Amino acid sequence: MCLSYPGKIIKISKDLATIDYTSEKRKAKLISKKFKIGDYVIVQGKIVIEKVDKKSAEKWLEMIHSGKA
Repeated sequence: MCLSYPGKIIKISKDLATIDYTSEKRKAKLISKKFKIGDYVIVQGKIVIEKVDKKSAEKWLEMIHSGKA
């Protein structure tokens, strides 16, 4: 089982996004043009699959970093 949590797109180059997870940055393929810099997204198998609204993403990240998740 995998646990995915939101990261923030900080860079887009063609069909590749750089995702910031605070502790690290990773690259993931964009298969849709609906994503933009600043979006919080979920990545599965190195592919951006879903956009998460900012408020939900920040709440989730706060729980993870506080150890309450």
